[in-house]
Amino acid sequence: MIARISGPPSAILAMRLSHPLHGSLLPPGICYTCDVCGKTLSTKLTLKRHKEQQHFQPLNSAVCALCHKVFRTLNSLNNHKSIYHRRQK
Repeated sequence: MIARISGPPSAILAMRLSHPLHGSLLPPGICYTCDVCGKTLSTKLTLKRHKEQQHFQPLNSAVCALCHKVFRTLNSLNNHKSIYHRRQK
């Protein structure tokens, strides 16, 4: 079940800013830094995704079964399949 959030924009923003994962926005000028490569990102979630995709997944972790194209992430493979193989199984 998905709950709808309603209320004044300031209240909704406050809820998002306090969310432990994808609402962890910091004030301007402050960011999260990848301890592997030093890249800076604006939220905990983008840092987590960056580390998973750039540092912890093997380069050939996702291969299209239809055309054998290799992708770095499963998300990229799924995007590819939805665009190029939508009608194929």
